[in-house]
Amino acid sequence: MLWTFFGTKRRKFSKVWATYEYGGVRLCWHRAVEKFSQQQKYNHEENQLSPAQNNYILSLLQNTPLFSIIVPVYRVDKEWLDKCIRSVINQYYRNWELILIDDASEKDDLKDLIATNASQDSRIKTHILKENSGIAEATNFGIKHATGQFIALLDHDDELTPDALTWVTWALNKNPDALWLYSDEDLITTTGKCHSPYFKPDFSPEFLLSNMFTCHFSVYAAHILNEVDGIRKGFDGSQDHDLALRLSEIIPKDKIIHIPRVLYHWREIPGSTAAGVTAKPKAPAAGRKAVAEALQRRRIKGKITSYELSATIYQVEFKPTEFPKVSVIIPSKNAISLVKKCIDSVREFTDYPNYEIVVINNASDDPEFLKYLKKEQSENKVKIVQYDKPFNHSEMNNIAVDSVNSEFVLFMNNDIEIISEKWLEQLVGAAQLDKSIAVVGGLLLYPNNQVQHGGIILGLVGTAGHAHKYMHRDLPGYFGRLHTLQEMSGITAALALVRRSSFINVNGFDSDRYPTLYNDVDLCIRLQKNGFRCIYNPMVRAIHYETKTRAIDPNEMLYRQRLVDDYSEALNNDPFYNPNLALNNEKFRGLRRFTIEKHIPELANIPEELS
Repeated sequence: MLWTFFGTKRRKFSKVWATYEYGGVRLCWHRAVEKFSQQQKYNHEENQLSPAQNNYILSLLQNTPLFSIIVPVYRVDKEWLDKCIRSVINQYYRNWELILIDDASEKDDLKDLIATNASQDSRIKTHILKENSGIAEATNFGIKHATGQFIALLDHDDELTPDALTWVTWALNKNPDALWLYSDEDLITTTGKCHSPYFKPDFSPEFLLSNMFTCHFSVYAAHILNEVDGIRKGFDGSQDHDLALRLSEIIPKDKIIHIPRVLYHWREIPGSTAAGVTAKPKAPAAGRKAVAEALQRRRIKGKITSYELSATIYQVEFKPTEFPKVSVIIPSKNAISLVKKCIDSVREFTDYPNYEIVVINNASDDPEFLKYLKKEQSENKVKIVQYDKPFNHSEMNNIAVDSVNSEFVLFMNNDIEIISEKWLEQLVGAAQLDKSIAVVGGLLLYPNNQVQHGGIILGLVGTAGHAHKYMHRDLPGYFGRLHTLQEMSGITAALALVRRSSFINVNGFDSDRYPTLYNDVDLCIRLQKNGFRCIYNPMVRAIHYETKTRAIDPNEMLYRQRLVDDYSEALNNDPFYNPNLALNNEKFRGLRRFTIEKHIPELANIPEELS
């Protein structure tokens, strides 16, 4: 309370009150923990390149392109524009041009500032428009007059880190075919305090449908911007999101490069989205329009809504036009109450017209359960696969997959209870986004409404963990990721829709090496190695009564070690979990030290006289 009302860096009560109105005390507490759990560790200068490191790196690079940095200017305070321009002039990398487009600001102090800087540095180019044209046309005017091979977008009140262009140049030399690069970012206050770093995942076209996560700092190949005719009018507040969606449709994923370094400081001032989405109330509607048009271009039917706690996070309710057959596979030994609840929930919440239920009977001996199965089978409600061996989750599911002819199989534990409408449509709809998508899962909850699974993250707690585990379902998660469609490195087999052809392509579950635990992690890693992808769709929700029917496997440590032995490289490099984030928890809380030398190995051997 003291921080809110009386601190030396006083915060407006309206911002706190808006958070409370959205999500009550729980959301306020989450925001506070999210902000301050990382704040003490975060030092935006800690992992920046020094001038000596910068010079050494640039001496090793062959390609040093010209960057055109475009800044539309409109009635901003002179102080912020001056800091913006200074951040470009102070770049360690020198091969750039700064294009300032004054969009008829009609402010003499801005005109003087722009003119003074242009007269002092020939790399600064200025244009003053006679009439206000808006952000889209002003940006396009800059694109038209750019001469660089790459174009970077910078807002008139924000700042670049001094090593920003050096990192981009290094990344371009490592990835010479790159057409689009983006970095991490943080917020900067009016007093110059940097905080709330956003450590992003590598590129996911599905995540882009839900969230404009690439945002700042974005650098594009000039020819690719011209190919899509730059920024479109009619998307003010979300014009960059619309551009990114269109670019993602023509740029291959491997030519979109993420630089996991904070290279951009986003200014928190009134009127900026950095201070809250309410600063630009038209942005959410423009964003929904951008996503809806993206789906339309891709011939995908879906309804777009804003997530209730953050209006610029978009949720997609898919409406499939094709309904390939799905086999829902449920293994069980006895446990009639769980199995019945599971199957009843499937039937209650499923309108999908083309599915079957397959129950794997794992040597059950409960007469009541056997009677239930017999009745269900006699009424042609379920198909039964007999497995009269000791529990081997991998082998029994492999056998069940071999017994069906459906396009998709859905692995489901017997302790799952579906709680969301059209859940199967949402799984299939996500899988139909792209043929490379082999696995789709959803949001699994404990009975107390805490998260059990929000996708698998490799490397957490030594091997792998579940994103946002133990967080309450009504909280947004890390920058809204709990409630956004996105690519992940894995999906739990407790509830996973799998493309049958992809499953067969990698020979299914490994029943010898991973008979029980970590078989889903192993499967997903092998699928990724073969070019397939895993998608998390939070529109699918279920309760998971975890380990209700089976004791904890005493060999868990053995399987954990096997996973480390088999996949140490993959476990250390999850592309969808930023290397700056801590590995000791599943809530995206805390930071780890991702050193420059680890990122750029050449710097470990920098000559002493240059250091």
